[in-house]
Amino acid sequence: MVVRSSSSWSNEQWLSGLRSAGSHGAEAHEALLGLLCQGLRRALRDRPEAISWVEDFAQDAAVRILIDLHQFRGESQFATWALAIAMRVAFDELRRKRWKDVSLDALLDSGDAHHPSMWQRQDASFDQQRIFKALRHAIETQLTVRQRTALIAEFKEMPQTEIARHLGVTRNALYKLTHDARKNLKRCLSESGITMETVRWALSNQGDFDEA
Repeated sequence: MVVRSSSSWSNEQWLSGLRSAGSHGAEAHEALLGLLCQGLRRALRDRPEAISWVEDFAQDAAVRILIDLHQFRGESQFATWALAIAMRVAFDELRRKRWKDVSLDALLDSGDAHHPSMWQRQDASFDQQRIFKALRHAIETQLTVRQRTALIAEFKEMPQTEIARHLGVTRNALYKLTHDARKNLKRCLSESGITMETVRWALSNQGDFDEA
């Protein structure tokens, strides 16, 4: 099949084509894959390890785009909207691949610089040291092992899907687990006269985590 260049397709042409059956629909689908592959290769050119997965990313993104087609409101060019979805799919998958073989035990290794027991910095101010001590105490005494594991993995930016997979729970169960963990931390810190705002201040000034 010879696919016409889609560079000048209007939003209406994209929508009509992707909603069509037969040769017209097949042409639009092939054009979409071409658009996504081209855009992803350009966006990922500085990440050579990802180039070999571009076609897979494009296929996954095309499925997502077709499912979400009814959400396109025409407020931007269709190509821009479709490429934004493709980029989210690609980066989500890259993050998943990055963490796929990382064990939670490795994240909890006491030698890890981000482990709570290592939050002791000589250059920290007195106030920061007090906050770190209270936070470490709260994490080690107020959370269950699973809550502590999930929260530290989240601090380390492990994707939610990977945390849930490692723990053998659903995303909803993981959400409740981390929600309860934060609630327990907040209560314990509050009893020490420390607010979550001051925790965020201390952590951001140490360069460890963006938020607790």
